[in-house]
Amino acid sequence: MPSAACAIPPAAAPGDDNTTAVSPKVLLGRYELGGLLGRGASAKVYLARDLLTGRDVAIKSFPNPRAGGTGTGPAPIEREAAILRRLRHRHVVRLHEILGTRSRVHFVLDLAAGGELFSLVDASGRMTEDLARHYFRQLVSAVRYCHSRGVFHRDIKPENLLLDAAGDLKVADFGLGALAADAGTSPLRHTMCGTPAYVSPEILSKQGYDPAKVDIWSCGVVLFVLAAGYLPFNDGSLINMYRKIYAGRFRCPNWFSPELRHLLRCILDPNPATRIGTDGIVDHPWFRHGATGDDAELARVMSGHDEDAWFKTEFKEEIGREMSAFDILAFSPGSDLSGLFGAGPGTERVFVGESAAAVLARVEDAGRKGGHGVRREGKNRAAGPVYIEAESGIVAKVTVFKIADAVSVVEVVKGHGPEASAFWKDWLQPAVKPPAAAAV
Repeated sequence: MPSAACAIPPAAAPGDDNTTAVSPKVLLGRYELGGLLGRGASAKVYLARDLLTGRDVAIKSFPNPRAGGTGTGPAPIEREAAILRRLRHRHVVRLHEILGTRSRVHFVLDLAAGGELFSLVDASGRMTEDLARHYFRQLVSAVRYCHSRGVFHRDIKPENLLLDAAGDLKVADFGLGALAADAGTSPLRHTMCGTPAYVSPEILSKQGYDPAKVDIWSCGVVLFVLAAGYLPFNDGSLINMYRKIYAGRFRCPNWFSPELRHLLRCILDPNPATRIGTDGIVDHPWFRHGATGDDAELARVMSGHDEDAWFKTEFKEEIGREMSAFDILAFSPGSDLSGLFGAGPGTERVFVGESAAAVLARVEDAGRKGGHGVRREGKNRAAGPVYIEAESGIVAKVTVFKIADAVSVVEVVKGHGPEASAFWKDWLQPAVKPPAAAAV
């Protein structure tokens, strides 16, 4: 994976497949898109630079799930967005914002500049036990945090364990993730999901499973692979491999320490009722090896969520009151966002890389300089609407909708007559379309 400090090469933008770009594409006036980092069954991931901060990020670009259709249920990417918005942990890839167009949905994510975790294996194809413990601690910290937020990954495997520029673990790709069941409903799940070599026995039984125990099993398989260099359950026949998984039948290599062997037996227990939990893992002697009773480093790794206090208050409040681009996508009929990009007669809409307060302040200043009255109304006065008024009536009505951090949609409903047209051309258009603004 490219380094976070590397230059971004020109590349095709994440738009329609038949679109070719000969120069860097800027998404919504904010992100300069670079090369393709990878692709999956339903999404492509691009390197990008945030033009406001200069920071490199990853843009995961999906087709609009409801473009051209009238989907009745939540699309998988809507579930993934709901999951990622709950998480703020140093060892989980962070979702910064979601942007949408008529044909695409874009997740702005942390860039895992260090590539996959398996890039650190030695020439023998495995890690030392100490290095495996270091990253397993970070993995357990992330998984325990996700579970505390009611989030279950359900596809933990090496390909979804990435490294940031500092070499720390980042759990990625919650496309198969699940949220905790509502109160009063069964916590068991029945969806067949996961990667064959990492799937738990209870998923194979098709009797329902606890997704938290499924994640723990997969963590155990990852730990085995890190320390051994090969899978604990492997066979040329998929059916035979499933039989081994269902029976919990595996052998540890002779270089494993007794403590590691014991921990793996506790994690890869085919009975989910007796399988060890994350708290038990944290208290296990192998996991705590080298740590004192009040070891600050281990405590730091296991907390992991530096923004926890902020998340519990401000972030949850923001989720409750803000309308992100993805919220618009989820609630508009058929997820057709064409109204944002092709407004009706007398109405202009434009994306700007600014806060609502900054735009409305310029609008009010433009109204006064144009010799008109200015009136701000609405329950949320920070977003407007702002009415620009003359003796003949309303010249313009301006409202700003927050889409994401430092990205807003400005809607201008223009009045009738030459006075309104002159005001739009001479004063209002420059105010709502500053040089940094960019329409989609």
